[in-house]
Amino acid sequence: MPRKVNWLFFLLVFVLSPKVWAQNEILNIRYWVAPDHTRLVIDTSRESLFQIEKTARHVAIKIENASLPPHLWGLQVFNKPGLDAVFLTASETSEVLVELTIPPMLEAHIFKLKRFRDKPDRIVVDIALADAELQQRKSREETRLKKTDRVIVIDPGHGGDDPGAVGKEGLYEKNVVLDISRKLRDILNQKPGYRAFLTRDGDYYVPFKKRLTIAREYGADLFLSVHADASTNRSARGSSVYCLSSGAASSEAARILARNENLADIIGGVPSGDEGEVSDPIVLDMFQNHVINQSRSFGRSLLKELAAVNKLKFKDVQGAPFYVLRLPEIPSVLLETAFISNPQEESLLRKESFKRRLGIAMAKAIMQFLPPLERSDAEGTIFHTIRRGETLYSIARKYRTMPAVIKELNHLQRPDLLYVGSRLVVPSKKPLRHDNARSD
Repeated sequence: MPRKVNWLFFLLVFVLSPKVWAQNEILNIRYWVAPDHTRLVIDTSRESLFQIEKTARHVAIKIENASLPPHLWGLQVFNKPGLDAVFLTASETSEVLVELTIPPMLEAHIFKLKRFRDKPDRIVVDIALADAELQQRKSREETRLKKTDRVIVIDPGHGGDDPGAVGKEGLYEKNVVLDISRKLRDILNQKPGYRAFLTRDGDYYVPFKKRLTIAREYGADLFLSVHADASTNRSARGSSVYCLSSGAASSEAARILARNENLADIIGGVPSGDEGEVSDPIVLDMFQNHVINQSRSFGRSLLKELAAVNKLKFKDVQGAPFYVLRLPEIPSVLLETAFISNPQEESLLRKESFKRRLGIAMAKAIMQFLPPLERSDAEGTIFHTIRRGETLYSIARKYRTMPAVIKELNHLQRPDLLYVGSRLVVPSKKPLRHDNARSD
């Protein structure tokens, strides 16, 4: 009997030995380009042991006990900001070497991410583009310091390694919400008295803390995070609006949604220790009640406008502890535009007309909640509210100016698109009254 036990012991040691186990396989290599950094992601079949060597323009990652599939061997030229090329080789000693060529004076931050949900173990290389980040920060701060318009920061959810929800027909939440956010930005930027900016304008992930920092640096009057809902129940549908709750969620559905959305930093790939709380609890206590009330007020206006575009999931604003809404000084809401998991609503989210209608509805709610700031009359301009039937030419004639002047004052890219109820900046000359119209 002891002899059998000994054989069983050695057999278990042999089977469980890492050297006998299947090697750590390099599954894929991917990259994302953001304005302030370029990210290289190495997908692996299990957690990796590796060593790092760095020189001025060279980063080498030696992955132990690993194998490299034939299609990944050799040189891959990227020519992206911060990343010139990657060279992958494998040795006879079961070691995979990943060599990166980067421009001089740039720093590469390398870390591991553990397997999570459908994401494999990953080795992540972030190459910081310090000059680009500094330039962007200065631009945002200049916008805040020279602020003369309402500033709206629009936050397209997810991005990069975090696709968000995926529809049955393959529509990615990260792509559709970016498209909707761009439409809203462009609509608002054609409205006098408003300037809109995005937290991301491409397929890359922005951590929660960075999204909130961007809003603060712009001096945002409003923060709107745009998402697309999902459920295991394919019949679930409708738009919904959420604000921050300092206590319990207003419903079980809101609690589950907040829990799932709050995982974005883990899925998107934020280094361990960088997640953290994004706001000081004392500051939150000072400001949040007033700002949450403002957020709810805007949320109700938003729901009213959305009701004309899509069915509503909830008729009132829901509350839950969303990390991305922890802005104690800025009214902030999270919008679930539609259910990407619902076949009919996924089809709607593919349609440009539906996405534009969502953008128009959001813009209307924003303009109702935040009227334009008063402009100095030293500029010699006033506001004109557009009425049904008016054109750029009729308005120019009314104010005894040229259409090109109004177009330039309002930065109009499409002067043929004038919306009833929106406002234009016009020269402050006394308008003609032969058309019985009153001045605004």
